[in-house]
Amino acid sequence: MKMYITSDSWPFYEQRDGSLTDTPDPAVSDLGWDSVEQMMEWDEDAREATLAERKWAARCRYNARYEEV
Repeated sequence: MKMYITSDSWPFYEQRDGSLTDTPDPAVSDLGWDSVEQMMEWDEDAREATLAERKWAARCRYNARYEEV
């Protein structure tokens, strides 16, 4: 799954249908785009995430999951 970062450092995950959501699970997403092209029209500085950014986002999701318990 590709991950993109907006200019304000918000991560978005590309879903199978081409849409982008702010969480890997679109069922719990509350922010999204219909396509990468739509996001790029709104934020021309958005880009594909680096490996380091992907790891950071995964750590944040992991930590958030265990803080809820």
